[in-house]
Amino acid sequence: MTRLLPDTNVLVYETVEDSPHHTTAARIVDEAREIILLPIVLHEYIWVMVKKLGVEPWIVAEKIREYLSDRRVRYAPEPPSVLVSALRMLREMGLAPREVNDLIILAAARQYGAVLATFDEKLRRVAQRLGVRVVP
Repeated sequence: MTRLLPDTNVLVYETVEDSPHHTTAARIVDEAREIILLPIVLHEYIWVMVKKLGVEPWIVAEKIREYLSDRRVRYAPEPPSVLVSALRMLREMGLAPREVNDLIILAAARQYGAVLATFDEKLRRVAQRLGVRVVP
């Protein structure tokens, strides 16, 4: 796969070795030639790892440094056009406001021409409906 934009759950599963999707998430990340990391994904990653899973912040910081030092990774902010697109999708699809972060990730995958990697079934369905390639 050429360009990958991972959802937060892919990074969490790739990090947590006893997670149910660890092997698949690690394979997806390993096989990507280019990885686009969004600020929103890293913010959610920190929140899940530290608050929900209780991982020490220094461990999370090391993992983020590991991701960002990978030559394949490009840290790419969400341009205003992505934010507007996500809000438009939210309105047009009649989704709940709690879905806005996922829609920002989806809109960014469209904008960057990337394959979306997610284990979120609802996000997968929306992405496929919009013609965005999704793995796994």
